[in-house]
Amino acid sequence: MLMLAVAFYTFGLTGAGAIFIMSAMSYAAFARDSSLSHGISASDSSRLGGVSILITFSVFVLLMTYFSPYTPGVLRDPFWSYFWGGILSCCAIGLVEDFKADALSPFIRLLLKAVIFGGVLWAAPVMVPSQIGIFWVDSLLKIDWLAWLLCTVFCVGFINAFNMSDGANGLVPGICLCTFVVLFDVYGRPAEGILVFACSMFLLFNVVSGWFFLGDTGSYGLGAIIVSYGLLGVAQGDFSAGFMACLVAYPCIDFVYSLLRRAASGVSPFMPDNGHLHNHLHSFYRPFFKSKVMSNSLTGLSISGASSGLALAMYLQSSIPITSNLWFWLFGFQAILYVTVIGALVGRQGRKAAQ
Repeated sequence: MLMLAVAFYTFGLTGAGAIFIMSAMSYAAFARDSSLSHGISASDSSRLGGVSILITFSVFVLLMTYFSPYTPGVLRDPFWSYFWGGILSCCAIGLVEDFKADALSPFIRLLLKAVIFGGVLWAAPVMVPSQIGIFWVDSLLKIDWLAWLLCTVFCVGFINAFNMSDGANGLVPGICLCTFVVLFDVYGRPAEGILVFACSMFLLFNVVSGWFFLGDTGSYGLGAIIVSYGLLGVAQGDFSAGFMACLVAYPCIDFVYSLLRRAASGVSPFMPDNGHLHNHLHSFYRPFFKSKVMSNSLTGLSISGASSGLALAMYLQSSIPITSNLWFWLFGFQAILYVTVIGALVGRQGRKAAQ
């Protein structure tokens, strides 16, 4: 009732309908995640959150296409066919995994994503930035084939980072919502508006109930959307690479930190574990709440709010122009904050274990 009330107040019957559909989908007996899979959840949950976002987005686009003068970009410009074709291909990989876990090996998934984005960037070179504001990187981007290769590798790594961050209620959805609010404000097109609506409803449902995970469909798809918009926006000069880095700081920093941490421990950098900041922060919050959902949701909202939320607030206040490279300094602050907080939490847990 709380979710329905908030959804109706913010988006009317459309919002209430979205919550009703998500509620119905969350009870599906298939595509479920064990409570042990993320090291945070207290109960089994549905992996169909990403599917619900995909359905919501598709329904809106189809209704607008057939019942209004709106013509989707994929029908107006071949570029958008490549753009959204790559995103939907990543969704398809995730969909296979959501319905049959480990149907594709990690290597095959990496290879498929590399082929997808390699093809998209080759067919649409306008998405490849010529500079990002870091001298040594800019010198590499001047070489066309190397720029294509670096951007392809970056896209694959970014999507994996997004997938790795999924688990705490409101973490990845919160990051996505902040990002889509900015993109809608910058571009103002129907597609960005629909993404704001779909992520708002999923964030509400995810935080309040904890019955839904994004699943691989959601994390792969939303990660692909953000990295595609990010590359295109930086290449066109709509915003700086530093600004986008601040908006999606947590997945990027956590991904790099996790790779280094695992390599230092002598384990495979690609093996999943529960050593992420969101795992440690959840362990800190858990003793303070009896609710099975509260500590999980507070973890996700704390991290997304302190990272992407900070960047969004500074953007809305026009603190720094979005085309400025000064945003890299904020990204550096976010990295220092990440290392400081996770160091303090790990140290605290070590002292408690010693006692």
